[in-house]
Amino acid sequence: MIKNFLNRILQYYYATNKKEVLFQSKLRQEIDTIKKKEFKRDKKNLIPHGFKVFSQTDEDGILNEIFKRIGTTNKKFLEFGVNSKDNNTTFLLLNGWTGIWLEASGSKIKKIKKKYDAFLKKKKLKIYKKKLTAENINSVIKSVNLKGKIDLLSIDIDGNEVYLLNKLSQIKPRVIVVEYNSKFPPPIKKTIKYSPNFSWKYDDYSGSSLQLLTDNLNKKKYSLVGCNISGMNAFFIRKELVKNKFPKDTSAKFHYQEFRIGLVNLRNSHPESNKWFDQ
Repeated sequence: MIKNFLNRILQYYYATNKKEVLFQSKLRQEIDTIKKKEFKRDKKNLIPHGFKVFSQTDEDGILNEIFKRIGTTNKKFLEFGVNSKDNNTTFLLLNGWTGIWLEASGSKIKKIKKKYDAFLKKKKLKIYKKKLTAENINSVIKSVNLKGKIDLLSIDIDGNEVYLLNKLSQIKPRVIVVEYNSKFPPPIKKTIKYSPNFSWKYDDYSGSSLQLLTDNLNKKKYSLVGCNISGMNAFFIRKELVKNKFPKDTSAKFHYQEFRIGLVNLRNSHPESNKWFDQ
């Protein structure tokens, strides 16, 4: 009886949401195809391990796999540029991590504080309104009492990423996640002109090409170990941690993924609840 009732609910949902159901099904098929292709290219590729919980697409799963392979030390993170809808560190908060979010937008911070109140009260998370520039990055990080080694730095500021990374010295992240501009595939080296007041206009003039980021972070002793499936984020780890745990080819050419904006629309299932954060 219960089984028949559930079947009727599913039939009703499918009938009333047919287009969305078909769209989500096609997205998952596309993701499965890409994952199989990437696994075939190299069995140590990170993309087959990607999944979405609170991240934009598959970053949660990729970070989970990276730390499975290299382990953690202090489980501390720092994330630049955060919103209340999706980010790269909420999943970590639910798995015993602590960290700091830095965000320039007062309206975003207001929403974040409301949604993540439980983490803030438990002091698992701290959030500060800060505008980051190449000139102040180290002093800002110092002002929030961070220094030395941390497990993760995630950067999503849609603009001056490479300039901030070039100046970064206050902390030494084991893993760095940074957005890249997939408009320019390797070996093209491109970045926006630096301005401390840069503000993204929601067009393709933002950030840096993967090749430029890779070259600059190689100089700081980081290796590229993967990009996410939607062609948005690149994952770098300290060179001494790579060993034989990731694909031997750490070039931008090997890891580059084209921009697949449609994959951002993948849904987990039901509408998100904040009650997970209260436990």
